[in-house]
Parts: sequence; structure tokens; C-alpha cells
Amino acid sequence: GYGLLRMFSLLQVSGIKYNYWWISISLIGGVLISLVCLRQTDLKALIAYSSVAHMGIVLSGLLTMTYWGLTGSYALMIAHGLCSSGLFCLANISYERQKGRS
Repeated sequence: GYGLLRMFSLLQVSGIKYNYWWISISLIGGVLISLVCLRQTDLKALIAYSSVAHMGIVLSGLLTMTYWGLTGSYALMIAHGLCSSGLFCLANISYERQKGRS
């Protein structure tokens, strides 16, 4: 998320014309990664793949160059940072109690 914010000025220069291509690519990528999440059996891999899907949504929101898109992207980055760290912690506790990843 931080890297996207650092590159935001470059995205503004590229113009809205190219941003629609990047929005569609990031949304398609997010959907495809979400489909990969459906088949995951490893909990930590599932959390990691869902993080990639969330960043696709964040990128799409940033590239809209609207107030609602930027605000939603910031909110999703903050919420994702708080939730995913908790999910990884809970997954680790689960793995420790089960004495393995399977």
C-alpha cells in the first residue's frame, strides 16, 4: 500500500486514459486471485492471497482519481493492515495448537 501511495504522483501524470486499462487489469487480477483463494487449504497462504486481492482493489480505487476512490483505498489499506496482522497471529496460534500446518 505504501508503494502505491509513493507512486501516486506518477499515476496522476499518466492520465485517466491509461488508468482505465490498469483498473481493469487490477480488478481481473483480484478476481482471479480470489478464485485461487477458494482452493487453498493452507491458512497462511489463504491470508496472503487475500492480501494480494485486496491490493488489487486498493489499486483500482487509487486509479479512479476521485475523492471516494482515494478515501476508500485509504480506509481499505488501514483496515487490511489491522485485520491481516490479526489473522496471521490467529493462524499461527492455530498451527501451534495443532502441532503442524495440516
